[in-house]
Amino acid sequence: MNTSPAVDDMMEAYAADAVDNAHQTLGITLDFTYESVRLVEDILSQLHRTIPHGVWRFIRRGPSRETMDLICKMYGGYIGEVVRKTSGGTWAFEDAFASGPLITLNLSSGAKIFPPSKVWKRLNDGPGENVWSYFKVVTEEFRK
Repeated sequence: MNTSPAVDDMMEAYAADAVDNAHQTLGITLDFTYESVRLVEDILSQLHRTIPHGVWRFIRRGPSRETMDLICKMYGGYIGEVVRKTSGGTWAFEDAFASGPLITLNLSSGAKIFPPSKVWKRLNDGPGENVWSYFKVVTEEFRK
């Protein structure tokens, strides 16, 4: 596991990119508040509808793997930064399988969450992977 201030800085920058992207492309203001994560779910819902699924992925071209990775880092970084600002934690790279390192947020409670991976699931699998619900479950643990 590689954890350092540089990883924190990188994810903060991705979160800032999400704020800029949401404002420039959709006119949505993300302000790092609890409620703003609901807006991220709305954004991801819109993006999910533009991605070809099932048989359509063979007929219609969707975003490139690189674009998908960037979206996941931006909006996953944003969700993670909202959690980190309220509950503490440190971003890290964890060795994964052949797919490469996973970006994790190691919370001050000792738990680990994977916001960029969650965004990937939301974009690919749809509403059942709702990031607003995920965020509420994660943050509810800190309120107990």
